Amino acid sequence: MNLDGVTNAKAEVFLRAFKYSEVLTAAMDIGTSPTFSPLPGTAAHDDIVRARHDGEFDPKEKIAVGVLRRSGEHDRTSNLRLGLFVQHKKLLHHPVVEAAQRIAKGEAKVIVTGRVRRQVTAKAKLCRPLLMGESIGHHRVTAGTLGCFGIDQQGKVGMISNNHVLAHTNRAKVGDIIVQPGRLDHGDIGNAEHRIAKLRAFVPIDFDPSASNFVDCAFASLDDPANCETRMVGQTDIDPDRWNLGDIEDLILDQSPVKKVGRTTRYTEGMVEAIDVDNVRVQMISGPRPRYAVFNRQVAISGT
Repeated sequence: MNLDGVTNAKAEVFLRAFKYSEVLTAAMDIGTSPTFSPLPGTAAHDDIVRARHDGEFDPKEKIAVGVLRRSGEHDRTSNLRLGLFVQHKKLLHHPVVEAAQRIAKGEAKVIVTGRVRRQVTAKAKLCRPLLMGESIGHHRVTAGTLGCFGIDQQGKVGMISNNHVLAHTNRAKVGDIIVQPGRLDHGDIGNAEHRIAKLRAFVPIDFDPSASNFVDCAFASLDDPANCETRMVGQTDIDPDRWNLGDIEDLILDQSPVKKVGRTTRYTEGMVEAIDVDNVRVQMISGPRPRYAVFNRQVAISGT
């Protein structure tokens, strides 16, 4: 299938197999694919709410749908197929999965991903100048990764990371202190050398089952903008010629290579496996009262 064909098939899967409804959001841009959710008042929404109330999850929350590249030699313009990402192998023959395969008319692949959750294990240390890929965090959060540096609309130089890293999963306030390394890596708000930034803005995460989250993102302004190295990711130099991503479709058709440095995973390599992945349920808060959020329009990367 080409991109239009697989996008149409994905829409049919959400409408007919999931019994979801199309959602129009402020984030909808011209040319982007629609998103679908279990809207309040529908049977799909009632099933999900009932399962969550009972401490369980409706199987539909464990199945994501995206756009995959077909293996082998095929014409580039028709080299795509539907991807069904299930969080447990018990779902391989679930009625929703089987219905989706029928709708895709054989142009679908099922992938078992396991449970999707944020990660926190690893160790890191003090890093000056600040580098992308290193340990940071809100002073009440365990630790996370410094994603990149940026400048906000007021000209403030800062860093971009996740809401759950810099904004304590919606619980922080603008102006809260960010430390490096993160608290799990012995970062200490009482140590002036560890205090590097202040939370400036974040995109709230919506935990309602009918919500469409697109990013887990926050921005913190640096106390000392000169104390960062913007051309290094970890200990690797950035080649500016490799940062032109092009169209989203090209990421998967060209099997774009990916190199990543993270606080938990450190250096990894891979390639874009899928684009436009919707209905990804992620555990955002752990502990005795875990909370989960659904993300749409995600990119899946496979590799080491």
